[in-house]
Amino acid sequence: MACIYTEHDTLPVAELRVTGHVTENDMNQILPQMAAFIEKHGKIRIIEIIESFEGFDPATIWKGIRFDAEHLRDVTHAAVVTDIGWIGIMTQAASWMVPVTLRMFPMEELGAAREWAANPG
Repeated sequence: MACIYTEHDTLPVAELRVTGHVTENDMNQILPQMAAFIEKHGKIRIIEIIESFEGFDPATIWKGIRFDAEHLRDVTHAAVVTDIGWIGIMTQAASWMVPVTLRMFPMEELGAAREWAANPG
């Protein structure tokens, strides 16, 4: 499994850790959990930690697009934590198209990303 999904016990903060190749099975497990977390909290904040990325199964594209279209306004803040330069560039370029407060962090600042997501004020 290339993706590990966790939820904060008391805050509306979910964390997704990516290491390697994202599969359809990853998406089938994570998206229902995240949808239930959104249902529970209404609005959530996300921390996406990308340690390594080796691509994704083509089937994940449509699942991700559908999920994003349905829940885009349910995510208020997103912290993207990575040392992979092109992911940071792509994320910043795409940030103007989404109604989410987005912030990039290098891997060494994972703690700061978690603190920001917990207290984005």
